[in-house]
Amino acid sequence: MRKSLLLLLSILVAPNVSEAKLKKSMKKECLVCHENWLLESKIKSPNLLTTESYRAADKLMCLTCHDGSMADDRLTFLGFKHFSHPVNKKVPEDFKMPKGFPLQNGRLYCGTCHTPHTKTGSEKKLDYTFMREPNVNSSLCMKCHKENEEHGRNHPIFKEEREPLKLEYALKIEKLGGKLTDDGKVRCESCHSAHRGRAKNALIERADNSLLCSVCHIENVNSKEHPNFRNHPIHKKLPKNADVSFFKENKAVTKSVECMTCHKVHKEENKHLLVANERKLCILCHVSEKPVLKTKHNISDKGCSSCHIAHKAKGRKLWSREIPEDAFDYAALIEARGKTDILCLSCHYPEHVINGKEVETVGTLTHPTGKKVEGKVKLPLPGGRLACTTCHDPHHSFNNNPKGKFLRKERVSLCITCHREEADVKRGAHGEIDKKRWKKGDCAACHNVHKAKGGYLSRVVYGEISPMEPPVDGFCLACHDPEGMAKHKVKESIFNEHPVGVDNPTDKLPGRKVSCATCHNPHTHKEELLRIPVRENSKLCITCHTDENLTNSSHDILKNRNVKLSEKEREEIVKHGSCSICHTPHNPKFKVLWSRKPGKGETIGERLCSSCHSKGGLAEDRTIGRFSHPIGEKVTEKNRSMILNSRLPLVNQMTGHVAKRGEKGVFDCATCHDPHNGADKKRLIRYTLEGDSLLCTACHRAESKVIGTDHDMRVVNKNFKNALGKVVLKDGVCSACHVPHKAKDKLLWATDIKEISGNRMSDYCLTCHSKSGVAKDKVVKFYYHPKKDVTVRSFDRPGREGDWPIFDKNGKRVLAGGEITCETCHDPHVWSKWEKKPPMKPVEGSALNSFLRNRDLKGSICVDCHGLDALFRYKMFHWKKAHSKKPSYR
Repeated sequence: MRKSLLLLLSILVAPNVSEAKLKKSMKKECLVCHENWLLESKIKSPNLLTTESYRAADKLMCLTCHDGSMADDRLTFLGFKHFSHPVNKKVPEDFKMPKGFPLQNGRLYCGTCHTPHTKTGSEKKLDYTFMREPNVNSSLCMKCHKENEEHGRNHPIFKEEREPLKLEYALKIEKLGGKLTDDGKVRCESCHSAHRGRAKNALIERADNSLLCSVCHIENVNSKEHPNFRNHPIHKKLPKNADVSFFKENKAVTKSVECMTCHKVHKEENKHLLVANERKLCILCHVSEKPVLKTKHNISDKGCSSCHIAHKAKGRKLWSREIPEDAFDYAALIEARGKTDILCLSCHYPEHVINGKEVETVGTLTHPTGKKVEGKVKLPLPGGRLACTTCHDPHHSFNNNPKGKFLRKERVSLCITCHREEADVKRGAHGEIDKKRWKKGDCAACHNVHKAKGGYLSRVVYGEISPMEPPVDGFCLACHDPEGMAKHKVKESIFNEHPVGVDNPTDKLPGRKVSCATCHNPHTHKEELLRIPVRENSKLCITCHTDENLTNSSHDILKNRNVKLSEKEREEIVKHGSCSICHTPHNPKFKVLWSRKPGKGETIGERLCSSCHSKGGLAEDRTIGRFSHPIGEKVTEKNRSMILNSRLPLVNQMTGHVAKRGEKGVFDCATCHDPHNGADKKRLIRYTLEGDSLLCTACHRAESKVIGTDHDMRVVNKNFKNALGKVVLKDGVCSACHVPHKAKDKLLWATDIKEISGNRMSDYCLTCHSKSGVAKDKVVKFYYHPKKDVTVRSFDRPGREGDWPIFDKNGKRVLAGGEITCETCHDPHVWSKWEKKPPMKPVEGSALNSFLRNRDLKGSICVDCHGLDALFRYKMFHWKKAHSKKPSYR
């Protein structure tokens, strides 16, 4: 069987040609190989494409059969041209070829390893057919490649201590055309195939993309094909600042990061066949992490391997260290929730010793991690959350300070990267704290990021606070203490300051309490470090105290023209706000945060109000006078219930605040007046007086029956004016006779009293019911009762019930020895019930307009005392002609 010369020159790789099932025979004719010699006589034939002659074992000679075109081919050398063992390659002069392995003109050729005239091979040993020596366990390969056999410098083969290769890996190698030893271990042909290679260096698979290595080392790679975060990633571009020249010099893969980028298979002195020692290799790519070698993170001078390992790591980030249970317990204690925090804590947990020295911890109070961060922050956020590595770069510190704290930025700059709103602290009062120790505005003046001593990462020990107070208050009091840094601003008053620990009325979230930080922002530069200014209008105060807005009221001192303020006083009020005229949140001079020296008085309200409403005070034109509505008197349960039901508050004399239900309270100034926002903006009373005098009748229910009677001056005469010149229609029905303050006499009498009868009580009535009085149409001409020879007592009459009060000459009610006055028989507030409806106009001469106390039976009230002779006695008392001239009736 002859081939044409065209077939001799067609050296093609034919991967789709299946191998024929070979029938081995060592007795083929010589012409099978030597037929080319017969062509020599036809060298000059024009039909031939070559004029060369071929020697036995020449490459082209061998390929006349081993190119896949013959059915009787022993093997098809698919990659002979590119990926098989090199032929026609000049052997270096200093290389000593092993005995029995010839060259052709100093070059390798097929006959260097093969010869058909060998006894090697048999029907049972196809692998060794025509080889100069049996290639048992790559022994023939080792004749030349002795250096690739040395253990420690080359990929391990024939390792006795190693277990046979896993079946899944063995099957992969066999499928790719590789071979293992008889006992299933790696040999040269496991990776190389002299005639059937698929990649450079006669490899059975490409090495530049880690395909060859990953045939067996699946557990050691991390790629899209074999994802495993515990191994160094492959198929990635080298970093921009990587030392590519070094890798090229060492003939490593540089198109991307692959197994062969870091590892060499042959002739490498470094451990794990690395192209450089472990200390140097990592920083060839990870250049920015190089400074770690000069820090204390270079544990025992191990370099990167102190913390990282390229393959089969113990955790994220190729962590090389086992993470003990103590570290997990510590992470739970400090609530370190960042995904990578546990890596740091695998060393930085309590009582952990490295190189004979206990490792520093972060304490039990430390900056939180694992928290979701909103917005853009120019710091690393693993998974979008805070972690140890957000602030710390474990490989170097800011400015490459080897003794630094591994911070990514200068301390203050680092803090304000996230805490932008707190950056204003530099310009505020807290930015000046202890300049000698910290830079201006240094957060460390108040906070410890790690090993804090209190809430809010406090660097100072808390001051004394009650369990009800928010922790932030203790933080403040740690400095604002007589022995603290802010000892010039401390609590000195014996009275309570603005309450803390109470519910915040402006916070929609339940359970939020008022604290120092509710009003103050320790990081601002604003006046008094307030979150909202108080200047002029006390806007901060009324944010919570919405019902206490003084605007346009008589207590709006800055706008009240009747109040004369010195320039200094006005400046102080403007600075601290309108509320400051009465209140101060800190160091008050009395209860209820009183900012002024309290005045004289028996009740809290009286002392508070008299600090201004007194002679020499800001409101000396608005004093209460000698005769004023009583306050501080004992409130009976009946009256107490009546007052509370009328929505008029009693005042707790212990606190100065409105008494809550169940608390003891007394009638005080604030019962009738709301100093912050009354219904009447001028007088600041809780109910208006205009019309039916709702404020008065809220408590004086029985007296409210005067409305609509002849004593209701609005009905009798709308133009009626009392002695104070106030129109009754404006000041209410009660004002015709009474005023709460600056009264002319007892009973809060509104007008001057005329001395007519000799008894003060009767004079109240006779002041009007006299010829010059406003009730001159109803004059009482005879108004006296025997004062001598008679002892009058106040008691219920037999068979009749009623209250017939008697009074001494000063108008004080007594039980015995008093006098019968107008008020003994008349109740000026209650019309007689004899009429279902009192007339809206007085009836001339009608006895039904008399306000008599006897309202149950018809007849004379005198009968109750004098019996059947009452008519005679009445005439003696009221009719001049019948009046006796006896001394006792004078």
